[in-house]
Amino acid sequence: MAIESNVTPEQIEMYTRLGFWDEWTFCDYIKRWAKAFPDKEALIDAKTRLTWSQYKTMMDRMALNFLELGIKRDDLVVAQVANCVEAIICEFALARIGACIVPLAMQWREHELNYVLSLTESPAVIVAREYAGFNYVDQAKSLQSRNPGLKHIIVLGDDVPEGTVSFNEMWNNRLEETYPDTYLDENCPIDANDVLTMCFTSGTEADPKGCPRTHNHWKVFERSAFLHHLTENVHDRVVMALPWINLFAQSVGVLSMAMVGGRVILLDGFVPADMAKTIHKEKATLYAGVPAMHVALLNYPDLDQYDLSSLRVVASGGAPCPTPVIRQMMEKFGCLVWNGFGSNEGHLNVTEVGLNPELVSTTIGLKQLYSDVKIVDENNNRVGPGVVGEYCQKAPFVIAGYYKRPDLNQSKWDDEGFYHSGDACYADESGFYHFSTRLKDIIIRGGMNISAEEVEFVLYRHPKILNVSVVGMPDDRLGERACAYVELKEKGDVITLEDVKAFMEQEKVAKYKWPERVEVVETLPRTPTGKVLKYVLRDEIAKKTQTEAGT
Repeated sequence: MAIESNVTPEQIEMYTRLGFWDEWTFCDYIKRWAKAFPDKEALIDAKTRLTWSQYKTMMDRMALNFLELGIKRDDLVVAQVANCVEAIICEFALARIGACIVPLAMQWREHELNYVLSLTESPAVIVAREYAGFNYVDQAKSLQSRNPGLKHIIVLGDDVPEGTVSFNEMWNNRLEETYPDTYLDENCPIDANDVLTMCFTSGTEADPKGCPRTHNHWKVFERSAFLHHLTENVHDRVVMALPWINLFAQSVGVLSMAMVGGRVILLDGFVPADMAKTIHKEKATLYAGVPAMHVALLNYPDLDQYDLSSLRVVASGGAPCPTPVIRQMMEKFGCLVWNGFGSNEGHLNVTEVGLNPELVSTTIGLKQLYSDVKIVDENNNRVGPGVVGEYCQKAPFVIAGYYKRPDLNQSKWDDEGFYHSGDACYADESGFYHFSTRLKDIIIRGGMNISAEEVEFVLYRHPKILNVSVVGMPDDRLGERACAYVELKEKGDVITLEDVKAFMEQEKVAKYKWPERVEVVETLPRTPTGKVLKYVLRDEIAKKTQTEAGT
């Protein structure tokens, strides 16, 4: 049974006829560059440097190893691995046999993983044994009892525990030498409408949502924003500190370079010193990040020791970037700056390269190439210039629906086929779109999305809490942090931030989602119908934090 993508035969016929979709897979691109540029470097991390020829060899080798492990077409394989060459090879090796990678954040814990494993029925997980002091193998083993379909725990590293599969042994198992050259093409036919990635996103709903993106979804996404507007090309060397598991890193680095034959340099997380050294050493032409990363790099004390003149453009996204920061980057690095707006669902709008800093900072560009956009009010009526409404988009790069979530698909895609983003925007008289605020009840902490509702659902299980409302509070470094407003069950009860953190740890929730402030109130402000007035709480906590900071 094919992986559910919600793409209809009618969509395939229409987008193929119009030329947006075609027959090329990303595996075809890798084979193409292996033949055209066999000795050109393609994929690099701190330990490994692969040429395009080696890229193809490792893709085929791992594909055959996955087959021998019993992984087959339409299987969904979960990966919880930091940025590394092996992660990217796994993505394409699975695609090579018609299976699909499900990349998850390193910060996710049992609470989130159990949901994804149950939904995807994954036969295997790929994990690091340990990362940042956390044991991922123990976590995976504890999940096997609840997910009987999880047959294999594939572990990166030298010291592999009993009962797991050694990734290194698979990596060094030269199966491509024992199979005919044509074996994969003849026995594992794949299609550009197969699902390439299943990234998960958390928005306003309590559970993460799977976004099935086909090769064709990704290709037109790349052509529209990254090959056209960002002008990525065969000469680019992209430094990638963003986690490979989400849309920004995939689109600006992994997949764009696979399409054009450029180079990806992977960093395991963002450290200003490492970024400066890498740009200098590799003569990088492009780096991508969220505004907090740009600020940290600009303020790195030893920045002047490194030559960053190779940079031609900085790609910014995840949150609006202040005009002074964009000006500084242009002056300090001698490059241009591009701003992108989008989501794992694939809605997208970007600025052209070369716009002045004010436009890059305050807009998300003109109407996106290959798409139709409308701004609507709460009744789904289109609104005119200057009027704030919900940003809705229909395009061949937007997914056709969430994985196994017909309930959400009905509410997020309207009768005209537009995806409703939940973001409030407006268009000005010149046709530029402006991001206004989020309609979604979501907190963005350092570029990581936190569903307030998900955190609330966990806290409602706390024995002392009667009612809770989680909101974002402003933070100079991370953008926002989560603040929990709580009503207690008993008048004499006391609850501290440490109590809440201990409870979140007990419930095995990813640490970045934990509230970082607790406000105890007698009653939460509500509408006459009982809905919590979250904007009142947001305003209150913003004023409190400003006062405490002496602003």
